[in-house]
Amino acid sequence: MVKKLLKHEAKYYARTLIIIEAVIFALALFTRLLLFFEFDSIVYYILQGSSYAMFALAAYAALIVTFILCIVRFYKNLFSNEGYLSFTLPVSTNQHLLAKLLSAVVYSIIVFVSVIAAALITVSGDILNEVVKAGVYLLKDLIDVLPKSGTIHLILYVIEFIVIMLLSVISSYLLYYCFIAIGQTAKKNRILLSVGCYFIYSAAIQIFSTIFSIVMTIAEPYIPYEALERFVDAHPFAFFHIIFIALIIWSVILTVVFYFVVQRIISRKLNLE
Repeated sequence: MVKKLLKHEAKYYARTLIIIEAVIFALALFTRLLLFFEFDSIVYYILQGSSYAMFALAAYAALIVTFILCIVRFYKNLFSNEGYLSFTLPVSTNQHLLAKLLSAVVYSIIVFVSVIAAALITVSGDILNEVVKAGVYLLKDLIDVLPKSGTIHLILYVIEFIVIMLLSVISSYLLYYCFIAIGQTAKKNRILLSVGCYFIYSAAIQIFSTIFSIVMTIAEPYIPYEALERFVDAHPFAFFHIIFIALIIWSVILTVVFYFVVQRIISRKLNLE
């Protein structure tokens, strides 16, 4: 049944994915084709600049629309009138939530990769070749300078960074799922409560950041910077691994907490009236 859910989600997202792909790749090809007809005129430069601006705007809009679409899909399919049908299926709450989350993450990754690929089309040719050559030379020089173990650390940094980005996407979706789920516990003005939860969360983050900055400023004379510098000098690779692993652990904690809240509300406090 979960496979059927994922298949249904894939069909839903495919409709808008085709449109998004068509728009960004059409603009990318148009921008690229302009480079084959270079003219030394103001009109040409305005047209070329406009094409780059339109592509950048379309790429940004594609990422934003993707995120909003995934959030709206979660709300409509589970908390609107569609929810009556969704929860009559022989599927558990966890399966519903995992299907929505997995499809949203995969859809977001596809759109992101498509935007990167389209961007490469706009700069393909001599510009792209020079960028690739510069990157290869830089990487080669870095590998030559670093010891053998340093190359392994670089590979681990890349893996850790990818894990952090993936967890960030997952936790971001779950955060907004939380806002929606909390809003559905109200008898009236549910969307308003969801929006209110978002602003309360944003305000809490700002307050926490301010308090943290004040505490760090007050505690600055007591922070052993010299010991920290000695540790970084003695263990430079380990220092960055510690930072990345700490971010991964924090992201996992947020993901688990957000997932637990959403799953708990859906399974015990669901109100579709």
